[in-house]
Amino acid sequence: MLAVLTAIAVGTVLKLTSSIVLPLVIALLLSFTLSPFVDLLVRLKIPRSLAILLVIIILLGLGFLAGLILYSSVTSLVRSWSTYQARLLNLFRIAVSRYGLPSNVLAQPQVTQSIGTYAVGFFGDFVKFLGSFVLVLVFLLFMLLEKRFFRRKMFKAIQGPRTDRVLRILKQINREIGRYLTIKLLVSLAAGAAVWIGFRIIGVDFAFVWGVLTFLFNFVPAVGSLSVGVAGVLFALVQFYPVWNPVIAAGALIVFVQIVFGSVLEPKLQGDNLNLSPVVVLFSLLIWGWLWGLMGMLLSVPLTVAMKITFESIPGLEFIAVLMGTGYLRRPKRKP
Repeated sequence: MLAVLTAIAVGTVLKLTSSIVLPLVIALLLSFTLSPFVDLLVRLKIPRSLAILLVIIILLGLGFLAGLILYSSVTSLVRSWSTYQARLLNLFRIAVSRYGLPSNVLAQPQVTQSIGTYAVGFFGDFVKFLGSFVLVLVFLLFMLLEKRFFRRKMFKAIQGPRTDRVLRILKQINREIGRYLTIKLLVSLAAGAAVWIGFRIIGVDFAFVWGVLTFLFNFVPAVGSLSVGVAGVLFALVQFYPVWNPVIAAGALIVFVQIVFGSVLEPKLQGDNLNLSPVVVLFSLLIWGWLWGLMGMLLSVPLTVAMKITFESIPGLEFIAVLMGTGYLRRPKRKP
């Protein structure tokens, strides 16, 4: 009962303080991903402070450029929404007449009346995102600057036999989450670029938006990239109907991206290092999504991996880590 009450209390605190804790968590996970690039620049004889500053500037520039293009694309979509709405209603009429659906399907949704509210709300969310992004960069800057002093501070703060255990836990978390995020980042970038270029060649409107959505939702396990792919094909259907060739090409592109990047490339690169049960992944997706919304869904796997590694190293809680795993046990190799 004490453990249940503690979990409820921690969840409540995380939900109420999400505006502060979430940027801190994002910065922490980004530090795992960007530390190897900083170390690479340091090995190239660049001073560490300058290397960190260069990485932060590059990240800031890429984020600002992507946000600017995305904002421009979404505002353009808002302005031309009436055209797509008319096409969508035309598809509804065709479906009703061809398949005998109930006539109330044709009831026009109240989208036109609320489009101004959505536009204003999106602009407010965009400004809020920029504010959070700046806070994330500030946290990230100080984390990268203090990383080289972390081990020394841990030895002074936790003296005794627990020091090695804590450092081992943190090192394992750093290694596994850093590897997961780096591979996921590169695969998601490749998948988003493939969708962007493919949709642009096919002629799908707002190809960059679909590429960015593919990149972001590829971090959502199991359902993220598939949901964006289905939405992209439906959008192509609304745009091109009754011409089917572009719709079929868009569907083939999504299937290609799902197979190559989601089913072949990423599992081959990741392997079974995470050792997380699919049920645990879906459950963590629901829990973190309820706590922090979309960002919680994007961060669900790294946070769950950190919890599992921590449970593995705490006496008395190892059984939780075992229950969170896949249950697959590798047989040790026999000595010749």
